[in-house]
Amino acid sequence: MRYLSIILTCLCALTGSGVAQISLPVNSAPVAASSDASRLRQMETIYQLQLRAKHIPILSKYITDLQKLAAQASDPKPYQNEIQRIQGIISNGAVVDLAAAVQSLKTPSEMPVTQPMPTLVKNSRAFIALTPALARSISPTPSSSASPEAAAVGEIEWRIESLPAGTYDIVLNYACPSLTQPLAVQVSLAGEKAEASLDSSKTTANATTYGVMRLGQITLSAEAKGETLRLSAGDRVSSELLVKQLVIIRARAVAN
Repeated sequence: MRYLSIILTCLCALTGSGVAQISLPVNSAPVAASSDASRLRQMETIYQLQLRAKHIPILSKYITDLQKLAAQASDPKPYQNEIQRIQGIISNGAVVDLAAAVQSLKTPSEMPVTQPMPTLVKNSRAFIALTPALARSISPTPSSSASPEAAAVGEIEWRIESLPAGTYDIVLNYACPSLTQPLAVQVSLAGEKAEASLDSSKTTANATTYGVMRLGQITLSAEAKGETLRLSAGDRVSSELLVKQLVIIRARAVAN
């Protein structure tokens, strides 16, 4: 509960963000009843996208911390259950209902008897959060052996144990305070590629201020098992891009 309280505090403090082009559901009856082209629907979509861009990195960091604790715990099951719960939140749009979440943290004596605890709908959509600490190799080699919050990357590789067939959004959590020229950022997995250009309009204020950028989508025709996922930014010796986290999440189907 202590870790969830920290996450909620961070989420409550967030304001503003860049917008990633990902389809999200509407969360209110008036918006759902409006036409797809209405201004109300457009405003709701922009709002949801802004929240998602902020929530994904924090929730993903929470999962990474839980994974570390689970590896050290004599009974990892509670941590694994919490990891599954947060993965479900991310898969369902990564927008946390703060009112319901805060309510769930209250003791029984504090909770109104007329308001039941919110229940979690189990979700099986695939999600992976990759950090430099989990990488198989990083070029240029980090100067410290300790796991950094972010690593300067020309090229970084991770081993993907298993990722089911399907279409996935690739989202990068990064810092890039300066650029000498536009930087091509590419992700490749099982012969599939996603690529985006990082230019001066997407640089961050400094090396500790992180942004979110959608690199695109990859579609796997078969399960990727034991495959290498490679992210490159310029050439192997480049160090302009600081990678904090790479998020892979199954793309949400768009209704016709």
